[in-house]
Amino acid sequence: MVASETQFALGGMLLVLSASAFGGLRWALTQILLSKKEMGMDNPAATVFWLTPIMAVALAILCAIVEGFGEVFRSSFFDGAGTSMKTVGFIIAPGALAFCMVMSEY
Repeated sequence: MVASETQFALGGMLLVLSASAFGGLRWALTQILLSKKEMGMDNPAATVFWLTPIMAVALAILCAIVEGFGEVFRSSFFDGAGTSMKTVGFIIAPGALAFCMVMSEY
């Protein structure tokens, strides 16, 4: 079904390869953190507790640069209280699933 739809996209290939490389780097650095008892991150939950805020700030900065942080809140996703709560729910539900997935990976 997709054999006739294949077109090579260099940008897509580079994104996939870099995502794979950065995923491996993340796990290697996490392994280093978990192996150093003196850093206090010998528990996977502690690692998630300390690294999640850093990752959230990094993503917020990237969002502000790429999307324009003010534009996000002026979009139709935050028109009223009901729409805002629905949007927040759509953000929190996958976030909770991702948290469970990360904890199960440890």
